[in-house]
This record gives sequence, C-alpha cells and structure tokens, in this order.
Amino acid sequence: MYPVNDNQQSVLLSLTGTIVPNGGEGSGDVYRRLQDPEADDRSGSPNSNETDADEYHTLIDERCKRSSKKYEDGRHSGRGNRSIPMTGGNNCSRNRVFLVIIAMFCFITLLLTAVPLGTDKGRVGTIAGWSVNTSRLTVNYVLPAENTTIIDPLNICTTEERTGDGSENEKVFLLIVVCSSAKNFEARQTIRETWGNVSEFNYAQFVRMHARLKGEYLGPRPFKHQQDYMKKAVSEDPFPTTDDDHQPETQQLSEQPVVPKTESFRTRRQTDQQITGQSSQIHSISSTASIVTTSTTAVPPLYEKQNFNVKVVFLLGQSESDYLHQRSSKPVHSPSLDHTTTTDDGSQRQEVPSHPEERKAPSVSLFPPEGDVDPAFNVREAELDELQARIVNESEVYGDIIQESFVDSYNNLTLKTIMMLKWVTNNCDGRVKYIMKCDDDTFVNVPNLLQVLLGGTVPVYKASIPFYDKNTIDVRSSKNRLAEVKRLLTGFLFCEAKPIGDTSSKWYSPNYMYNKEFYPDYLSGTAYLMNLNAAKLLYRTSLTTPIFHLEDVYLTGLVADRAKLRRYHHPLFFYSTIKDLCSLRGMISQHQLQPNELRNAYEFVNNRTAVCTAPDRNFSMAKMKLQQRKKCH
Repeated sequence: MYPVNDNQQSVLLSLTGTIVPNGGEGSGDVYRRLQDPEADDRSGSPNSNETDADEYHTLIDERCKRSSKKYEDGRHSGRGNRSIPMTGGNNCSRNRVFLVIIAMFCFITLLLTAVPLGTDKGRVGTIAGWSVNTSRLTVNYVLPAENTTIIDPLNICTTEERTGDGSENEKVFLLIVVCSSAKNFEARQTIRETWGNVSEFNYAQFVRMHARLKGEYLGPRPFKHQQDYMKKAVSEDPFPTTDDDHQPETQQLSEQPVVPKTESFRTRRQTDQQITGQSSQIHSISSTASIVTTSTTAVPPLYEKQNFNVKVVFLLGQSESDYLHQRSSKPVHSPSLDHTTTTDDGSQRQEVPSHPEERKAPSVSLFPPEGDVDPAFNVREAELDELQARIVNESEVYGDIIQESFVDSYNNLTLKTIMMLKWVTNNCDGRVKYIMKCDDDTFVNVPNLLQVLLGGTVPVYKASIPFYDKNTIDVRSSKNRLAEVKRLLTGFLFCEAKPIGDTSSKWYSPNYMYNKEFYPDYLSGTAYLMNLNAAKLLYRTSLTTPIFHLEDVYLTGLVADRAKLRRYHHPLFFYSTIKDLCSLRGMISQHQLQPNELRNAYEFVNNRTAVCTAPDRNFSMAKMKLQQRKKCH
C-alpha cells in the first residue's frame, strides 16, 4: 500500500464525489479501498492495492494538470474560472501580490501628502536679506535713540511747529505718507499732479463730485477744535449744484496761487506764509461762530467752502550701494543694548529710550554684524552719487521727501513703515490728527477720505455696490459712521489668512519667521489709516516685536495684537483695482494703478460731465446678493 501524505489527502478530499466514474470504479471507491486495508483482503485480488494506488495517483496528476491549465487560460484571457478552488502555491502567490499592491498604494499616498507639490517646499526656504541667522531685533535697525533721518520735509511738522512757535492753524488734519521706492520718480511726480494736489483736491470738492446724489449720504459731524485743522476758505463754488451739471470748468477751486512745478519749494513756502496771514483772520472769525448743527443728509455750509490742512509726503530709503557707501565712510553707531529689565516671567526686555537725541547732522543706521550685507560689495563713486543727487534735488524743489537710513527693498517694507512711525512720533506729536499710509501705485480719493474722517458717509454708486457687505451698504445709517475711539486703526480687514508656502511668491513666509497656521487679523498694506494715538502705540510696541518681512501682517497684525489695538474694517479701502472708473467716485483708495492710469482716474473723478449711474430706487435685489461679512476675532 502506498502511503498518503497530508497534501495528497487534501487534494483527494477535494476530488471526492466530484469526479464522475469512468467505465468502472469511481474515484470514491478507490479512496475507500486505500483508506480501508481490510477491503483488500475482501476484494479477492492480491494486486488490488497496487492497482488502486496507481489509479489514485493517475487521477491526482490529471486533476492537477487540468486545474493548472484552466488557471493559466483564465489568467491570460482575463476570464479565470473562480469556481475551481486552488490550494498550495498559486493561492498564496496571488494573495502576496495583492498585499504588495495595497502596501505600495498606501506608501505612495502617504508620500504625496507629506511632500508638497510644485514650488511649495514646506516653508523651509529663506527670505532675501532675512536669513535664519539674521538679527530680527527692531532696535538694531530703527535706532530709536538716534536721528536716522537723511532728508526732512519742509513746512511739515517744522522746528517752529514742534517747539510750539507755529501758528495754530498749521496743525495737520491728515498726513498721507506714500511709501515709494527711491527710483520711482515718475510715480511721485504723477501723484503730485493728480490726487496729491490737495490744495485743489480737498474737501470742497466732495459736494461737487457727488452733486447728483445729494441727500443719499450722511453729512459730517463737528468735532472739538476742528477750526484748528482748517487750512483756508476757498472761493465761491465755480460749479453751482444745479440741475444743469454740464458747465465747463473755467475757474480754479482755490484762491491759493498756482506755483509752477519747476519753482523751488522755498518760493512756495513764502506764498504759504502769505496765505497763513489770511487764514489766521478766517480762523479768528470762524472761531467765534457757534458749532454748526450736524446735518444727516447734507454738508453744512461751513464745510462746503473750507479746505482742511492735508499734507502728502513720500517716504524713501536708500539704494544698497549708497547705504554701504555710508557704512564704510561713517563710524559705526551701535545701538545701546545695555538697558534691560526683567519682566514678571523672567525674560529680559529692552528698555527703549523715550526721547531721541537732539536733531543734528543726520546719523546713519547700520545693519548689525550678523546682517545679510556683503562686505565685499563695491561700487564706483559716480554710481553712488547719481541717484542720491536726484533725490536731493527733488526734495529741494518740492520739499515733500522723508528719507530714512535703510536699504530700500520690498523685503524691508516693514523697516520703512516703522521709520514712518518713528518720524511722526518724534516730529509731529500734537501736530497731526490722522496718518494714512499707502503705496505709490495707489489712487486716493482725498475728498471722500475727508468726508469719512469728519464722520460722514460716501454715497453708493452702482459700480461700487460689490465692495460693500450687508452691514455696510446702508450708508444713511449712523452705525456706518467712522468709529469714535481713542485709538483708531482702519482699512480693509483680512481674517484667517494663511501664510503662503510657495517660494516663487513675493508674499512667501518661511517657518523660521512665522510658524503658525493662520496670520492674525490684519489690514491691507495698500492703504490704511490711524490716528496719532494709535501711531505712537504701534511704534512703541514694534520696538520690542521681532521683525516680520510682510509689513501689513507685521504692523497691523502682529504688533497690533500685542498692543491690544482693535482693527476696524472699512469697505472703501480696496486692495486691488477695478476697470470701471465710476467705482473710484465711491471709493477711498484703489491699488495697482500705473502712472497713466492714475492720471486717467484723477481726470475722470473730477470730470463733472462724466455720469456715473446711481443704484436703482429699489435695489433690494442687489442688497440680497451681498454676503454677510464674516466677523473677525
């Protein structure tokens, strides 16, 4: 009798009852005889065991061959017979292949989720000028105890005014600081000739601009000492607001003599002194009058013929070559870091001097030794002097340049803005009411801005409806007046913005500079506004806040958060531009305009013959389409 091992027995069990007898004994009988030795004796044939064993192995071999053949045929044709049970190696192989495929799929999925696609490197890249090892201590660059101003503007927070010798009516109601690159001469000149011409583009222009929508907005509110900020009276309205609004512009909007653009600023300053004598008489007369009652739908007569004292200045830095040239030719003035105090939590905090040293010859602020400045950088003297000479000449002509000592680059915009706050805090304390920061590719509708600062609202045009939300669209509601707070900081508010990890973006943010998932709520850096109290608070807080290269996130987000300064959203500060010029009439600011576009915008806004459509009498459907603005934290 042939022995039957376990594998053969399992195969035989699978064959039992499934193979049809073939002209004799069935395979079931063969199996029974092999398992029952006594059956051999009863069979009467001595060779029956050997015969039956041979038949048994023959059946197994044929069965295995047929099964293997069917499996191979089914695998190649894609129609394998799944009804045939497979045992042994074939089943195990298929299971192993299936598990390997599943494992590979899971591995690839995890790999794709762990490694960012495109140029996003997981925010591990660096920022030009601000490497991992670069000091980010603000005081190392701002030098709060030193005078870092290279060029001062004339007739704006002058020495006489700072010491209290200036006339009261020289207080600045609104100081607009335009952050401009040192090389952007065309952009600065364009602003001077357009919306920066505040002697004409002032509050008196507001009523004329919106003559067709009279009564569709809230008038201004009087405030304490408002006469101190009024520049002068203007001539009678050369464009009377009648039903016929198509009269030609044949008269000037102001009694102030027009100074040629090539005339020196000193000559213009003499003209201002003559005007100052006239405005002093106007001030004495108007100060004896009682405060005009606020109108809810119209501008009081006192405001219609008055211009407010608005100043526009341009804040510049230095070219890298000029900065390094000064560094090599001037002695190093290191900031004093010896005055430190220990806070309650045990950490050390630097004490910032409250008063800078006396204004002498401009000193030079320097990068600390670990800064990203190539000591081998070298340029020729002629190249150093050309750009700076043009800036000095520009300042002599217009007197509206503030130049501070730092390398003027996009990644140093934070330093530029802190320098702005430093200059205002040190020079204009008590002389300025509001400060606006904007870029040199921004159009500012000054009359609309003044209307908002005076507590009024701006009428809604059909082109400006999309900028509003359901809360701000009702411009005749008193809740949409500008908030009366001790410290004001307002602009277009962004909420829950995430840092950008794309290294090709100019707003890229590496982890070593900011490692949180969301930015704090912040205002768009294209244009935002603050009062003097907020400016001084932000400056003091920034001196102990590590520098972050994105200026708006840093100052109106990180620093404002540390100072516990609330940011107020205003829909009319827009961070981009709209092709429909009618939107400019109902806005305060729009961004990303080239010099020719700024000129077109200014001409359109002041064109009385250009008709901008007002909303329909019943624009409830348009209001319904407006979204409910998400409340920020």
